Amino acid sequence: MTDESYWDSVWSPAQSSLSALSGSDFYYGKNGLFARLIHARLGSIKGTRILELGGGGENKRLLSMNKWMDADVTALDFSDEGLKVVKELFDINQCSGHFLNADICNWTPDQQYDTVVHWGVLEHFIDPRPMLEKSFSALKSNGRLLFSMPNMEAVGAQLWKNWCPENWSKHVFHSRELIEKTLHEIGFSTVGSFHYGVPFLKGAEWEIAAMGQRPIDLLQKVCSASARVVPIFHKYGNKHISMERGFIAVK
Repeated sequence: MTDESYWDSVWSPAQSSLSALSGSDFYYGKNGLFARLIHARLGSIKGTRILELGGGGENKRLLSMNKWMDADVTALDFSDEGLKVVKELFDINQCSGHFLNADICNWTPDQQYDTVVHWGVLEHFIDPRPMLEKSFSALKSNGRLLFSMPNMEAVGAQLWKNWCPENWSKHVFHSRELIEKTLHEIGFSTVGSFHYGVPFLKGAEWEIAAMGQRPIDLLQKVCSASARVVPIFHKYGNKHISMERGFIAVK
């Protein structure tokens, strides 16, 4: 659903906003919500080799897995601009990683990893199977695949569809049944799914002006801020309100 030029245009303005990642960052810090997600689903990843498919851009998730969790990380992406941004982010944070410029669909792994991850990538593929097969081929025996997508079933997704039609059109909804069935057919032995994230009201910047957008925008900020005090939505995800839905599978 997207090509290199699309992602180059997304990431080309990003370098000016890059900065060092704080250990106290609510989402990506040492004990932030992302670290809690990784520890809950993967346990300790210290010293393990992590591959992220579609890992270009301002990738604080991959950075945090290296900076705070001591994983050996690799980002693969076909966007030149995206790779420039993630490399610069790692340099600013004095962290090291590996960066591969390749198209996932035409890429053949030359080594295998303990864990493969991707965040917000699979929904850009009309057919999820080829990418999941690539994930499988890049994993060691008993390796784990962890990935997530925007929760397009959430109540707030209807606002995204109505007010951000161009952005919405770049995304494909893949049902839980389809994803789990495909993972099992490829050869994964154990498959699970979950929801997480703050309540989902705003999925993209508004493209169409409409009544009621300002209150929705404000409410999304309130929901995100409230998770700092009451992180229940991150701990106990819900199909109708959570920002993201995820899957974990074992080879």
